[in-house]
Amino acid sequence: MNKIINVMKVLLNTFMTVIIIIGIIFIVLYLIGIEPFVVQSGSMEPAIETGSLSFINKRFKYEKIKENDIIAFETETGVKVTHRAIAINDKGIETKGDANDVSDGISTTKENYIGKNIFSIPKLGYAVKIIQSTRGKIIFGTFIVVLLASAFLIGEPSKNKEAK
Repeated sequence: MNKIINVMKVLLNTFMTVIIIIGIIFIVLYLIGIEPFVVQSGSMEPAIETGSLSFINKRFKYEKIKENDIIAFETETGVKVTHRAIAINDKGIETKGDANDVSDGISTTKENYIGKNIFSIPKLGYAVKIIQSTRGKIIFGTFIVVLLASAFLIGEPSKNKEAK
């Protein structure tokens, strides 16, 4: 029985440590201006797959964007898009999804520019979408509470019990 409890302790501690480290990483990224976005279409495939978590550097200056950079911008309808810069002129940045046949036109100006894509992690966006849903928040929150409660219940025995 003690072996099972010890294995559970190690698993709980490992899992909680991983959650804390991931949380710290996301906080640090946010503080330095890097924000994750879930890619919801295949317009940038194969470079960025549908369901990827794309990390956008919001502090990357608009003026430093070059052709072939992947950038994020907001459309007139409020949709956030991540596409490749294919041409840059005085009017703005012309973008196009790698999988699209036609350009978006001059879709990006300084006013609707969000930032430059620095990297993406395939499939991770699906997990983020699940956690962001109401059901996902309830399940994830309950899971964390159960983990914390388990950690306390399986915790170290008191010194008084060991002395007996």
